[in-house]
Formats: sequence, C-alpha cells, structure tokens
Amino acid sequence: MQSRLTQINEGKYPKHHYWASNELIKSSNFDASFCKNGQYNLPQFFTKAINRFLFRGKSDIGTEVDSWIAAKNADFIYSVCGPLSLSRFYRNCQVFPWVFRTPETGVANLDPYSHANLKKQAGFLCLTPKAEKYFSQFAPSKFIPWCVDTDLFDGKPSKSQVKKPFFLATGKTGRDYETLVKAAYTTKAEIRIIGPNDQKPSEIPRNVMWIDTSINPPDQAIDYQTLKEWYALCTAVCIPLNGDVDDTCGYTNMLEAMAMKKPVLMSRSGCLQIDPESRNFGMLIAPQDYHGWSESMNRLIDDSTFANSFGERAREIVEKEFKIERFNREVNSFISNCLNA
Repeated sequence: MQSRLTQINEGKYPKHHYWASNELIKSSNFDASFCKNGQYNLPQFFTKAINRFLFRGKSDIGTEVDSWIAAKNADFIYSVCGPLSLSRFYRNCQVFPWVFRTPETGVANLDPYSHANLKKQAGFLCLTPKAEKYFSQFAPSKFIPWCVDTDLFDGKPSKSQVKKPFFLATGKTGRDYETLVKAAYTTKAEIRIIGPNDQKPSEIPRNVMWIDTSINPPDQAIDYQTLKEWYALCTAVCIPLNGDVDDTCGYTNMLEAMAMKKPVLMSRSGCLQIDPESRNFGMLIAPQDYHGWSESMNRLIDDSTFANSFGERAREIVEKEFKIERFNREVNSFISNCLNA
C-alpha cells in the first residue's frame, strides 16, 4: 500500500483508542498525524448555540471544524468519537468511526447518525455485535472487542496486607451506587467507591469509603498506582449498573478487574458480548437487588478458594481474548481491507 497522510481524530476519549492510533502511526502503511479537539478556538457563545441546535451532544462544532480542515489533507480519518456530521461533504477523505449503540429513530438531517450521513462512512468499527448488525446496512462493519493494558494491570498480588476484606467499585456512567450502598448494611466487608459526588447517597454507612471524582480531571482524585494497589488487594470488583439494554457501561472496569485476577460482580451491561456468569469469572446481580449484592459479597468473603477460581479464570480470558496486540491488529486489518477494496 502506498504511504498515506492520515488524520486521527482523538479528542478526550479512552486510551484504548490511543493504542490503536499509535499502532496506525507506527505502521509503514500510513503517514499519520493527530487531530485534537480545540485546535481552532471558536467564540464560546457560538459553540454553545451551534451544539445545542445542530449537534445536541452527539458531536460538537469544535470537532467538526477541526476534522473538516484536517480532511483537506488526509486520505482518511480514524474517528473515535463516532460519525462526524459533515463527513458526507468530504471530497477525497474517508471516515472510519467507532460506534457502540444503535441511534435513535427520526434523527435530524445534520445529525451524524442520519441515514444520509451513515451511508457516506467508509466503514464502522463496532464495539458490540448489535452495533455491527445495525451499521452493516450502511457500510462495511466489524465488531472488535475491547482490550485492556495487561502490563499496567498485571494480575500480580500486592506486597501489602489488607486488614479487612473490601470490595472496589469505580466508574461514572450508568452506575447504581444507591443499591450498592444499601447492600453495605448487610455485608461483613468494607466497600470502596470511586465515583462522582452527585451519585453519592445521602446516608453512607461506616463500612463504605467514598472517593469523589467530580473534580476535573478525575485522575486527581486517585492516581493509577493507588488504583492498581486497590485492585490487587480487593476481594472483588463491583459494577452496579442501571440496566440500560443498549449501553456498554462497565466494559473497561470489568476488563481491568479481570486483568488483575479479580472476580467481577455486576448488573447485566446492555449489549456486551461477555458477562461474568456465563464465562465463570464472577456473578450477575439483578438491577436494584441489594440483597443479591450482599449475598454475593458475603459468599466470596467466606470462600476464598471460590473467589480465587473466578480471578484465575478472568485473567486467563483476558490473556487469550483482550490483549492490546489483538485489538491493534484487528483495527489495522479492517481499515486496510476497506481502503484496498
């Protein structure tokens, strides 16, 4: 393949996309560069008005302008923030967006998920099988499972000693911490929750530690070294969700727990292709079932052999199915095949 000038639309998105992006940059197939949000400053009153009336949270005028300018000198854009509203008007630049859920019906014409715009995409990188099935009617689509940094979350036991068993819960989107805190009243363990203050219940029992992540950036609340230490020391990771059938909430959190050899206790996460119960690395708890949460946590505390077997199975699955190298390889292969078609 001839060397291509590639603009990669990054923005403020999970680092998993950066792994694939960096792999594209290092590849001899592509001459790549980053296109970051906010490169071209626009008046604040203008951006708020345009975003409210035209984009409504799916994209934003800053991303659209940055990408529009980048497209003039690029063969393709790798868009981690989904379809771009103006990409249908690009002349010689193709767009490969990431998608994970099917769009709402009756979207406006300038909506990035309008049929007219979706038909102009070069191909869809899909985070769920459900998304692949839907978007394949518009352009080539491929379901590519997520990945986890197995070097950062290496599964090694901590050298520290835990004085009292504790469970770890972290994350913002789609979380149901109200139910998890209720469960704390009938469990023997401590629960450490890393979440935004607006999701904090009004009453917190003594065995719940709440770490506020409302500040920006969230990494100021707890650093990765401490987070890794807590993953290593906890009995299991809890992911209480609100039950959105079209969402992928908890995916990254689940994979980090698996990489650290920890059992996963969670509510079913929408359209994920994997769940802890069917793959034998954890348990599913029904939405708002605080008795189910406390029973599951107490069982893991009482039977360490049972808990450890979940953790070993979790790490085994990560090593086989969710490594960064596999993720990068699939992203590169899909884009290359589409460009060569």
